[in-house]
Amino acid sequence: MTFTKNISRLATLAFILIGFLSLLYNNFINQTFWYDEAYTIAMMQHSFSDIWKITAMDVHPPLYYFMLKLFTELFGDSLFTMRIFSNLGIIACYLLGIFPIKRLFGDKVSFTFILLMVLMPINQYLGVEIRMYSWAMFFVLASSIYGYETFQKKMLISYSKMTFFAICAAYTHYYALIAIFSIFLILIIYLLRRKKTIVRPLLFAIILLLAYIPWIPIFASQVYNVHQSFWVEIPTSKDILLFCYYFFSPKEPSHPYTIFSIWSMSATLLITLGLILSVIVLTVRLHMEDKPNKKLRAASYFILIFISTIIITFAITFIIKPISVPRYASCMLGSLVLGISIYGVELYKTKAKPIIIAILVMLVILSIARLFSERAYYISQNKEFAEMKSYIQTKDMPLKVIAPLESYPSLAKLSILFPRKEYLLFSPNDNTNYLPFEIKKKEQLPSIGQFILVQSVNDTTQLSDGYTVKSKLESTEIIISLIEATPKQ
Repeated sequence: MTFTKNISRLATLAFILIGFLSLLYNNFINQTFWYDEAYTIAMMQHSFSDIWKITAMDVHPPLYYFMLKLFTELFGDSLFTMRIFSNLGIIACYLLGIFPIKRLFGDKVSFTFILLMVLMPINQYLGVEIRMYSWAMFFVLASSIYGYETFQKKMLISYSKMTFFAICAAYTHYYALIAIFSIFLILIIYLLRRKKTIVRPLLFAIILLLAYIPWIPIFASQVYNVHQSFWVEIPTSKDILLFCYYFFSPKEPSHPYTIFSIWSMSATLLITLGLILSVIVLTVRLHMEDKPNKKLRAASYFILIFISTIIITFAITFIIKPISVPRYASCMLGSLVLGISIYGVELYKTKAKPIIIAILVMLVILSIARLFSERAYYISQNKEFAEMKSYIQTKDMPLKVIAPLESYPSLAKLSILFPRKEYLLFSPNDNTNYLPFEIKKKEQLPSIGQFILVQSVNDTTQLSDGYTVKSKLESTEIIISLIEATPKQ
């Protein structure tokens, strides 16, 4: 028995090392960033008080930015360092697997949880992006684990841990806030059904509310702004399909498994989803056959956190205002994986064992494919960034960089790459604040002199007479042109 446990521990540590090294590898080869990451990078140039104010104008809470700001103050603000901080969010989830999950559910569930977390393709970019999702996932997972512990022990320390991580989650992402609401609601319903006192969960819910008071007026303002204008649209059938396979595949349609054709990728995902559907059916049967099993109830609790949050957000989307975005669902991924791990261990003891093995094989295939696809994607993006840098640096480009409103994301990214230039957004009658970027608004194009014009490939601005294109660099995303403006005769 001791030998078996030692093997299990070594295997667990080996998978954690593999997961960390794959994150580190993606971190190392990724020398680029997209707009949301540029937003985070720009935010790090501001003070803590400014971060609070700027975030208040955004649609996310501020804790992640505060944490990253502190981390960069200690270790520097390079892309690599900021990505390391996202790596640590995934590693923190692994640590939950080693300690509280192992203590509550045993070695097999602990090992399965870490194995699935390493194999889930989505974690290969969640743990690299300079965004809050890996840490939101950790906080929700930690709160859900200690919430479950309150079912078992009803100790004050368990409630305290649950509430502490709940506060962190609520200040990290609004999907995480909804997940926290689900955790407290499930706990209260559980106690009411067993005719037990709900004083403690209500007390700690009040503590959570009091801790959130400083942000509530800002939250209300953000809700109003989102209701008036938000980039998310009502999900189409294609979007809903993306929700189904998002955790296994691309983070967006433009970032697929590059080493697969569309047909081979579709077939692989279809097989995986088919196997998962089979497991769901078998899980329902297992519940019907073995109702008193505590582990099955525990698994349903963690999965219910994910499902209830998705239901609430979809209800808001279709009744009030669209807010459903596949990557936001990653905030509850840790809880979902933990529930699946518990079910997987229980099903492995039954005739479903071959299906469990088949799912693991498919996850290995998808995970390895994701690793190679990320490498190909990052190499192509690195090349485009290098061409942009070379073009702007070697041609002694002028200091003014101008973009139309449609090309604002590209202008924002360039403001991070070349911070010493003046960035102007050609946007007449625009009252929008473009913080945290150092971007100014301009009513019209310069009438004389040279400037850089940045245009998105799909939104090219037609220049009138008096403007000459001296040179041009075209990429898959943007067009960068050296323009000379001469006064009309």
